[in-house]
Amino acid sequence: MKKMIGFFLFFLSFSVALAVAGETDRPDCQVCGMYIDQYQKTAGKLEYNDGKVVQSCGLACLLRLVEDAGGPDAFKALLVKDYLSGNTVSAQDAVYVLSSKIVPDMLPSIIAFQDKNEAQHFQDLYGGTIITFSQALLTISPTAMTMPVRIKTAVLPAKGSSGIGIGIMQMKMDTVKIGSSSVDTDDFISRPGQMMGPKEMKSTGTMLMGTYGLTDTLALNVSASYLKKEMEMYIMGGKKTLKEENSALSDISTSLRYNFFKSTYYNHFATLLVECSIPSGDFDEKYLSQPGLQTGTGDFTFGGGLLYTYRYQDMWLHTMAGYTQKLENSDNFKFGDVTRFGVALHYTPNYDLMVGMEVDAAHYDRNEINGAEVGNSGGTRTMLTAVTDWRFLTALGGNFSLRLTGGLPLYEDLNHTQVMGMEAVQLGGGWFGSLSLSFKRRYASHSTASH
Repeated sequence: MKKMIGFFLFFLSFSVALAVAGETDRPDCQVCGMYIDQYQKTAGKLEYNDGKVVQSCGLACLLRLVEDAGGPDAFKALLVKDYLSGNTVSAQDAVYVLSSKIVPDMLPSIIAFQDKNEAQHFQDLYGGTIITFSQALLTISPTAMTMPVRIKTAVLPAKGSSGIGIGIMQMKMDTVKIGSSSVDTDDFISRPGQMMGPKEMKSTGTMLMGTYGLTDTLALNVSASYLKKEMEMYIMGGKKTLKEENSALSDISTSLRYNFFKSTYYNHFATLLVECSIPSGDFDEKYLSQPGLQTGTGDFTFGGGLLYTYRYQDMWLHTMAGYTQKLENSDNFKFGDVTRFGVALHYTPNYDLMVGMEVDAAHYDRNEINGAEVGNSGGTRTMLTAVTDWRFLTALGGNFSLRLTGGLPLYEDLNHTQVMGMEAVQLGGGWFGSLSLSFKRRYASHSTASH
């Protein structure tokens, strides 16, 4: 784990140094980091009462700066550009089209016009709703979206938006579960006739993640990890312990999210989720009796679900319901299918910070070997997760963020069985946590930036 933390800190330092070295006099948006020269048709300018001048890539980021400063009274001038002519006009005097089919800069799409007739003509062509500056202030939150930890958001990035991330994670389980009852591992192995039993399970990993907005309604996510798993067992009635280790690449997880409903005022979202994992991980026959040590399933898995997100001002509510089917692999082993539900509540006090709490519950069917169910597998786990995101740097046309998460089980009811007079059980309890660094940027396409 120390080596992983060292690698992560080196990568973080290298990324920041690269970003700072790459900084030039090229103006960028203070909120999202995107280069202003790529968004001349939507760029805004704010002059604070103290004389400071700040530019934004468009209306969504300009409005976030206005809100962060306490409102329009904090500024001498708020200037936006007419989308058609490029003329600079007062933000309070302009007319806006909200949530049209055109997304020239950030979400939500808010496009300025100096003339109401021009705005109505644009609305006839591309949809949306005509609003005033005061109404536009009510449509945005400090951030364009928030990302839950163990579930996914129904809010999609705009076309051309990309994100890459690297992280480290650690998980530990150290309590014997007999149904919903928790038993200390030392007490469990002390039972008469209990000659063997689990003591502790650890997992550490380095994660790589990527996301890309294929269209404004379709997004691709890909992730993979390099895992190190350790399982320590009591043997000989607890007189000795046996430790097994396995390190390898995990399966590659891919998902597509299709947003089929988004409210005009950017506060209700409904999205379909389709998932598939590619069997790139290691499935070793010698760990058939210890599936927790496997780093891959040995075959493809397929899943799907429904995502819903609701935003109220600075609060974000994310929910998910999903199902994952796992196929039998070439070793005649099948991991149990999974049914999942989750809810996340995030608070965004400003555009640099998010804090939240999340709860997700998963029911696991029993594993199978040669078509026979494994008695001490499957069950239900409900996890509680705390998460915070800190956007600490805008550079290279985007922004860098750090994410810290930590969690523990709220409720566990895990299957167990009798084998040769001994209880075969599963481990639970413990905790998990992760630390990750991400970089997000939107690459403006010619069609959206100069339409």
